[in-house]
Amino acid sequence: MKTTLSERLSLAMELTGTTQGMLADRVGVSQPSIWKLVSGKTNSSRKLVEIARELKVRPEWLARGEEPMWEEKTAPREAREESVNHQDNYGSRSGDEVEVPFLSDIDFIGSDGVFSTDGQKPLTLTFAKRLLQKAGAEMDGRGVLCFPISGDGMVPAMPDGSILAINTEDKKIVDGKIYAISQNGWKRVKILYRTGPSSLSLRSFNKDEHPDESAPIQDVEVIGRVFWWSVTC
Repeated sequence: MKTTLSERLSLAMELTGTTQGMLADRVGVSQPSIWKLVSGKTNSSRKLVEIARELKVRPEWLARGEEPMWEEKTAPREAREESVNHQDNYGSRSGDEVEVPFLSDIDFIGSDGVFSTDGQKPLTLTFAKRLLQKAGAEMDGRGVLCFPISGDGMVPAMPDGSILAINTEDKKIVDGKIYAISQNGWKRVKILYRTGPSSLSLRSFNKDEHPDESAPIQDVEVIGRVFWWSVTC
């Protein structure tokens, strides 16, 4: 997928929650200098290496689009084969951590957030309660589910196999946020934007191969908002 420096920089800033002003201060340039890069007015900067390091992406990716994107690939905490006996029962490893179900496929999750494992014991992932609280999820892990993404629709941010965590109790559509959705029974991960009272725009990071789509809002059920993901090697 061919991207411009402007697109790559904008993506990295969005994923790290970094504003133009914040980035300018951290790398020692003026905010207009960052604006020129983001807007595509200029395609080079002597500060690209510093910018990449600040955004935790590889300088080669930021400058030329050479994969992988991330400076360091961080795997999630090891999934352990422990039973989740009931939808509301979550194991707690310590006072500061909680375990949540890890499912092998998004198709195991219903549009109402209830999951099925066909009688198999699900794996679990361990999250810090403070991370869940920051994401607006319940600190006991209630409503949080994890699964791997498949396909290339969300590259480079979420390569095939990346592990996602969703909050099934957060279904409010906020423009630009990422959601697990069921579209007429087709379960997908998309960036959502409202384009009218009864319509949505469904977007991917990989716009070259997955162009923006429009859909009636009644055809799209939000399963939950994606609040965390980890790129696996």
